[in-house]
Amino acid sequence: MRSARQFTDLVRLSLLMNRNEIWFIGLLQVLLTVSFVLGFGYFLRPISETQALFLTTGVATNTVVMVALVGLPNILSQGKAEGRLDYFLTLPVNREVFLGAQVAYVALTALPGIVFAVWFGDWHYGLSLNLNPAVIVVVVLGVLSLAGVGIAVGTLSPRPEITNALTNLIVFYVLLFAPVLIPREQLPSLLEHLSVAMPPTYVADAMRGALTDLPGTHLARSLLVMTGFACVSLAMSVAAIRRRG
Repeated sequence: MRSARQFTDLVRLSLLMNRNEIWFIGLLQVLLTVSFVLGFGYFLRPISETQALFLTTGVATNTVVMVALVGLPNILSQGKAEGRLDYFLTLPVNREVFLGAQVAYVALTALPGIVFAVWFGDWHYGLSLNLNPAVIVVVVLGVLSLAGVGIAVGTLSPRPEITNALTNLIVFYVLLFAPVLIPREQLPSLLEHLSVAMPPTYVADAMRGALTDLPGTHLARSLLVMTGFACVSLAMSVAAIRRRG
């Protein structure tokens, strides 16, 4: 009961502390969504319904990846540089609860971007996507399965500048070399095989399985694999935060 109260208070505190930035996060998600949907659609012209479905769900997946692998590590790294992270770790609060609150915060910031991505892609391409309740499960498991890497980068990186550089490399990989916006079969053979061991692959597949009936999607299998990745990710997160002393 005490841990649940601490978790709720920490999530609320994160929202309050970042209230001046939340509007910018939302605006950035809108601009990125519009850019990806229109930009990739331009290169794929004329775009088929299958391609439009793949692109729209890929953009929604990209929002999950961005908050877990870019937003979360940068929040932690900046907090470490300003002393906020060490301050919170000195409080009589369970460290695992603190981590969970940070993950919950970035997951909440992802939801509006996902809804907008689905709506905008559906409207622009005249699709018939529906927000399946399973999307919530996909978002939660997606963030959890990726958070370990984000937390490790944010807490172990010596400076925010290095964190920013590392997260930019991650974004570059996800956009161009992972089956998120690009079909897996169109990747080079090496990257196609490597994608089997990468969480974004299964987040994207689960997102497509929850929102579309595209052939080749495996919602249940991807959710199961994401659960395994989430367990490993949580172990990495705990190890990284405990290393802070």
